[in-house]
Amino acid sequence: LEDAGVIVGYRAVLSRRAVGLGLTAFVGVKVERHHDEEARAFQAAVAGVGEVIACHLVSGEHDFLLEVAVADLEAYERFLLGTLLRLPGVVDVRSSFAIRTVKPPAPLPLDHLAG
Repeated sequence: LEDAGVIVGYRAVLSRRAVGLGLTAFVGVKVERHHDEEARAFQAAVAGVGEVIACHLVSGEHDFLLEVAVADLEAYERFLLGTLLRLPGVVDVRSSFAIRTVKPPAPLPLDHLAG
């Protein structure tokens, strides 16, 4: 399965709160020119940002949706002002904060493979 690319890695799942990352933010980011060099530069830059634990190219009012893990609101402010708003091409940022995780990340739904 590894050779076929089905298994792409292994990892331990840590408690964010237990390791001091008590705030999760979902951040919609709009870049200046979605299909241009700015978007490619943004993608390359965000790949190296540790606080961003997932980044998705999305449809809708934003171009990218980020999942960000930080210690608290003050840490998010530092991340926003010191890192995110300085990334190439960023023209708009909208943040939503997780109040409580109702369903944590789960295994992939693979029932479609059984039939």
